[in-house]
Amino acid sequence: MAAEQDKKIETLLKTPAKRDPRREIVYGIYDNSGAGLSTRLDDFLIDHSRVSLQEKAYFFHLLAVMIDAGIPLITAMNILAARTESVRFARILHTVSVSLKQGGTLSASLSRFGDVFGEMEVGVIRAGEAAGNLDKMLLKLSQQLDKSNALQIKLVTASIYPLAVLFVLIVAAWGMLAFVIPSLVGMLLEGGLTEEELPVLTRILIGMSDFLANYWWAVLVGALIIYFTVKIWAESEAGKYRWDILKLEFPVVGDLLRKVYVLRFVSTLGILIESGLPVIRSLEIVAQSISSQMYALKTWEVISRVKNGQKISEALSDSSFLFPETVTQMMAVGEQTASVGKIAQKIGDHYDQEIDNSLKRLTSLFEPIMIVLVGATVALLALAILSPVFKLTSLVQ
Repeated sequence: MAAEQDKKIETLLKTPAKRDPRREIVYGIYDNSGAGLSTRLDDFLIDHSRVSLQEKAYFFHLLAVMIDAGIPLITAMNILAARTESVRFARILHTVSVSLKQGGTLSASLSRFGDVFGEMEVGVIRAGEAAGNLDKMLLKLSQQLDKSNALQIKLVTASIYPLAVLFVLIVAAWGMLAFVIPSLVGMLLEGGLTEEELPVLTRILIGMSDFLANYWWAVLVGALIIYFTVKIWAESEAGKYRWDILKLEFPVVGDLLRKVYVLRFVSTLGILIESGLPVIRSLEIVAQSISSQMYALKTWEVISRVKNGQKISEALSDSSFLFPETVTQMMAVGEQTASVGKIAQKIGDHYDQEIDNSLKRLTSLFEPIMIVLVGATVALLALAILSPVFKLTSLVQ
């Protein structure tokens, strides 16, 4: 293990440091108010860029290795800041380094950047600092973020195929309506056919083509109005819970979403309890970090009931829609054996496999659906275009 860690550190130190004055900026000290427009615009784009889960996982892993090897925290932070890919992350790490030099703790320094380091990450690091095993907690945190990143990649990959097919269909349909249909109509009318003689399906496509040509702006405005109306409603107090319920109840996809949220609930709870945080504080962090409104609301209810003396499994048992019976039973076993953290992580491993299987089933289900959809669309377009052409040919003969 020591040889492996030494090799990782040696590889890191051999990696050339990225020389860029923009990377060495310290937040709270740097002031760009007197800089030119291009500099301020560049700073704005950098400061609003996203730090990926993969980059954070890599950072926590290397930091754990370097601390375990005896490298001072400030030195490790400066080394990692000089070699990270993200300019914004480099700025954050330089700022953290300055905060550490001024006597701040790592958890307090990272908590200044709440949009990058969440409550769960800061809580685990704070527990590691208190227990004196920061390197072990950082390694666990790295492993947890690696799992979250892998799950995110699986979900994105599974959604690419149907979205790509739908996008191609929409573009193809738009091209047909905007260019092919008008040319076809001109050819048919020149050949002696009247619009009344055209097949019904062809007349429908002609009507759609004319509407798109004359009122494309209305379609665009209508789509934007619908999008922003749904977005505002989904973010309102009244709508956000209803929208969340609709997503969770949606056929096929809703079941997958519930598995994802259960995985996030138990994985986060497991690593927090294993890091030494009290159960109530761990549940509070879970409630703040989980993105589903229904799961967050249920978690706050669980917190209230646990404070009144109930067990977590008992508080979850009346919500079988959100937490299946197998989850509550395994949590009950964990509470009986005083190993809630380990059991929660085992449940997380199980659900990770369940999600993988569900994604494979969804992919196999989407493939025939997409084939049928593409085939039906092509058949309808071909029928609408070729029928009048055949009719015109028969008239010419």
